[in-house]
Amino acid sequence: MGRMKKLLAVLLIATMAFVMTGCSTEEGGGDDKGGDKKVIGVSLMTLQYEFFQDIKAGIEKAAGDDYEIVFNDPNMDLQAQIDAIENFCAQKVDAIILTCVDGEGIIPALDTCEEADIPVITVDYKPSGGKYETYIGSDNFLGGQLAAKWALKNVLDGNEEPNIVFLNNPMSVASVERVNGFKDILEKEIPGAKIVAEQGGDSREAFMSIMEDVLMANDRVDLVFSYSADGGLGSYDAIQAAGREDEVSVIGFDASDEEQSVINEGGCYKGSIKQFPEKLAETAVECVEKVLDGETLEEDIGVEVGVYTADGIVYADELQ
Repeated sequence: MGRMKKLLAVLLIATMAFVMTGCSTEEGGGDDKGGDKKVIGVSLMTLQYEFFQDIKAGIEKAAGDDYEIVFNDPNMDLQAQIDAIENFCAQKVDAIILTCVDGEGIIPALDTCEEADIPVITVDYKPSGGKYETYIGSDNFLGGQLAAKWALKNVLDGNEEPNIVFLNNPMSVASVERVNGFKDILEKEIPGAKIVAEQGGDSREAFMSIMEDVLMANDRVDLVFSYSADGGLGSYDAIQAAGREDEVSVIGFDASDEEQSVINEGGCYKGSIKQFPEKLAETAVECVEKVLDGETLEEDIGVEVGVYTADGIVYADELQ
């Protein structure tokens, strides 16, 4: 019986060693999994929002079996993101896809990437400095133009002197581009339009308060264009509370789930510019492949947007 116990013990140790050896490849780099499989480190500013969850899923889909993807969720913490980027560099990943938490604060991490000779593809938020291969983003100026073109045909048709409100965030480059795109079409198509208010905020509640004041100060408001879902929904809340749904139309930006639900009700929330995070992700992976093949990329790459309406998504070529 003593021999049998010893034999069983030897077999058990051998089995455990085999299992541990087999499992060790799970945490190894691309070399353990697929010989020369390239590794992409991905740090999005947060994975708590649907938009970035869609980008993550899009990267996974576009990468397929060609790349190993290592994700980091800094959850809006700049230092956590810098630490993650430094870890990517220490791990010698082949490329990094980045949506930075802070455009200025991320520069030291980009310097680390440059020193490590690791290419960085930035998505959705352009850093204000540092070296990166390209910036991929929704075409914000085009989004503002599409919102204006669609509004002219479907909301302001025949109104040559509409009263318009812009809700923005002057600290956001994307916000400025979106509003400027809208203004570009107004100046060309209805120069008689009057901007009765242009104010910034940073939350749905803040925008609701702003819109309450605007409605009290103006007997007539024809259209609100907001750079974000929060601005659109905040203004919508104020318009409903004031009982002026039949007078004021709202166009937002983001086409969030709640925006889409409200738009589908057919009330005063008429439309919202829809971005395509899956396309942003696909383009980012394509850019990684090009860079690793030695290609030079354009400094900025814009991805198409559309107008989400109760009747479906309207694209740029339909609004010419």
